[in-house]
Amino acid sequence: MTGHQEPWLMLAGPPGNQWYATASSFTPEGLMAAMNTALTDPAPVIRYGDDLRRLPPQATATPVKPPVPTPLDVRRAQAANARSTVAPSPAGARPFIPAPRPPSAPQLPRPGNSR
Repeated sequence: MTGHQEPWLMLAGPPGNQWYATASSFTPEGLMAAMNTALTDPAPVIRYGDDLRRLPPQATATPVKPPVPTPLDVRRAQAANARSTVAPSPAGARPFIPAPRPPSAPQLPRPGNSR
């Protein structure tokens, strides 16, 4: 591959609903290898929200259980909670919800000031 052209074109999906990527000679080999590995991996892909509504008719969606937190996830959550400035509320207490603010007047630029 020479030059800054798009000599590689990768396509995935059925006609009319294809995903594609292009690469040139400036694309690092490690990135190309990782992309090819991901595209050819037969493992199911986790999708959320709108991705599920846009699946082609031949796709199969299977619900999965969320993963169990790892010990590292638990330690990170504990550390984040320890740094939190919000005190935990007592059991059964209702959270404080501030009243909505009235709408403010539109801000007009002052003469002589540029944005």
